[in-house]
Amino acid sequence: MKAIYQPLDHESARRSHMGTSFDPERRGTQEIEGHKEVFEELAAELGDFFEQKHADKLRELWTAYLHSHANVISSMITGPANFPVARNEKRSNWADNKRRAIFEYCGNLKKWKEKADRRAAIDEAGGELAMAKGKLAVAKDWHNTMKAANRVIRLAIRTHGKIIEATREDLRGLGIEAGEVAKITVPNCFGGYGYESFSLTNSNARIKNTAARVATLERIEANKTSGAENEVFQIEGGTVTYDLSSNRINVKHDEKPERAIIDIIKSYGFRWSRGYGTWTRQITPNAKYSAELLIKRLSEQVVA
Repeated sequence: MKAIYQPLDHESARRSHMGTSFDPERRGTQEIEGHKEVFEELAAELGDFFEQKHADKLRELWTAYLHSHANVISSMITGPANFPVARNEKRSNWADNKRRAIFEYCGNLKKWKEKADRRAAIDEAGGELAMAKGKLAVAKDWHNTMKAANRVIRLAIRTHGKIIEATREDLRGLGIEAGEVAKITVPNCFGGYGYESFSLTNSNARIKNTAARVATLERIEANKTSGAENEVFQIEGGTVTYDLSSNRINVKHDEKPERAIIDIIKSYGFRWSRGYGTWTRQITPNAKYSAELLIKRLSEQVVA
């Protein structure tokens, strides 16, 4: 359902700048217009992903900022006599934090949209493994096309001493778009034609990385069907689990641990995942070693 724009309360917007502006009416109008502009930008960029609940949250955060900023004053407005500097600085910081929360939420919405789009693309491709294999095939095909294009160009230079129209036709016949053909048939700053060596090197690296990803996903799929059980290690108030089906090491507590415990977990390379609801990292030899040290460290922390 398309999100419906609801403007900020005019009186709240006006009052939010009464202590900091000689023209709070104008500043309040600017707040209302700014909120509308951000709403429209999100609606245009996020499309159907931007739902009413997101619009309501945006308005809620903006309203919270207005209420907080209403407590901020300026010596230019109130006069310098007995001006509460420390108290006003604290209130100003509170308002700034609420202002930042607005745009942090906007950034999070865009990240969530990207993740949703990626999940949809994975589902459409038939799963993450199928998607990775498709990317690998495309990368290999394009690498071979670049090499073939360079051969065509070298042959033209040897035969004719220059690039002729027939050469461009041959390049288009390889499936290279007209704009790309025009680009590689114009001499570069060194007088060379075609795809430069660094392009082929980057392409090889892309193939290598994608192939490694395919191998990892194949290993995960094999673990899912192998019947192998996850390894679970008990720690104070929680567990450390080697989840073979997702290829992750997950640290989970029954209740949110103290800040000191969280800092220890983060120091061993684990990061919080909203999706898993755990502190997690991918299973690798180094991750296993770190997990062993973490379990030992947490045990020592409890004893201490």
